[in-house]
Amino acid sequence: MKKRLLPIPLILLIPILLLIVVTIAGLYRFSLSDEEIMAKFPNHAASSDVVMQSVFGLSTTNPWTVKVPESQAYTFMEELNPTKGLASGTYEDGEERGVVTVDTSKLLQITPTMFASIMTVSNQGSGVFYYLATFHYDDFRKRMISKEAQFLGDRIVVDALEKQQHNISVSIKQRDADQPMSHEPTISTTILFELTGQDSLERVE
Repeated sequence: MKKRLLPIPLILLIPILLLIVVTIAGLYRFSLSDEEIMAKFPNHAASSDVVMQSVFGLSTTNPWTVKVPESQAYTFMEELNPTKGLASGTYEDGEERGVVTVDTSKLLQITPTMFASIMTVSNQGSGVFYYLATFHYDDFRKRMISKEAQFLGDRIVVDALEKQQHNISVSIKQRDADQPMSHEPTISTTILFELTGQDSLERVE
């Protein structure tokens, strides 16, 4: 009497079928040229980042990446207002949400790959926190990323940003210690930062 072959359990058929589907999809993928893939998925086609091109004249698909000071959050500079000279991006850090802006009209080129400008951070509170920020362009990875941020003040007015040999001076207007934050800042002062050998900022007292 011949033994009857038991049918393959359904639970074993599932991984076999999945393997067949993946194999067929892989063969189909590698049979397509890059042009055909881009035609099928136009939204994923590589294009130069508009902000990077407009601000730095650099052609790269990587966005300008900025670390939010005193936070683990990062943001991309995705919006550019040419009239006001401001690049901006939004961020989330837990329950906190805010906006980071960089004043491109005051952008200084420190070295061929290092830049400095005024950066502000605002969140759900009433404060607008100003920083002197530096940015470094990694030519290998084609990415501009923030390097350092030195706090300048809350709701101040920045009049000028200048490079003086190995120093960067920031001319601002701030309030007196007893002056309400609702009043316009009127006290002029200059904050000096020294560029160290590692291209780091050190405040000169």
